Amino acid sequence: MIAANKNDILDSLLYLYFRWLSRRAFHTIAGRGLERLRQLPEDRPVLLFCNHTNWWDGLMVYLLTRQMRHKAVYCMMEEKQLKHYRFFTWLGAFSVDLSSPLRSAASLRYCQRLLQKNETAIWIFPQGRICRPTELVEIKPGTDYLAQNAPHALLIPVAMRYDFFREDRPNVLIEIGQPFQAIDRTDGRIARECNEAVARVTQAALSQDLTGFSLLFQPRWPINKRWEWIKRAVTGRLGEFSPNN
Repeated sequence: MIAANKNDILDSLLYLYFRWLSRRAFHTIAGRGLERLRQLPEDRPVLLFCNHTNWWDGLMVYLLTRQMRHKAVYCMMEEKQLKHYRFFTWLGAFSVDLSSPLRSAASLRYCQRLLQKNETAIWIFPQGRICRPTELVEIKPGTDYLAQNAPHALLIPVAMRYDFFREDRPNVLIEIGQPFQAIDRTDGRIARECNEAVARVTQAALSQDLTGFSLLFQPRWPINKRWEWIKRAVTGRLGEFSPNN
């Protein structure tokens, strides 16, 4: 397997680039429950489980690490993808090869070693592949195995949703679920908590209701709003300008 090779200097440089890339691609990136990431206890490790619907999920997870500055954050990533984007190891990514039980077991053992340290937080996409947004989250056996063998860890369900509202670029909504202790885990609970988080963020997207969500970054104005600002500035009517569509 490919181990993580965290590098703080390269992490800081890549964060600036990925933040610019994400702000360019999306109108809004907003999360509900971000305070749960900021307030994670320092005396126990954390496992975060997230649905997986597209390539951007990994970058969203990376941006969320800035809400967890008191944790050493890692992410399990498909091995063939990590071979192609090996620089992600500098950010805490390590590989898993689901096509090989032996190689998967090596990744699980690596995960277990990381979870022995209280400062560790590990992101996992338990579906093990990119799925349709409407597809129920199903948990691979290794996910339950990790939770079972780290009873002192906290488990957190996370859900992401990508949708167009009224702007020229899509919005990203992120739902951070309520943490619960691994020792309190029952059969099927991880999948159930993940699917409930998906249902909540889906409802927020469909209703276009951002109540309770906090922006990760201030959004850039869409093209129509930039043009409207220029027109109102020229005609002396900036007081009537609203940045929202």
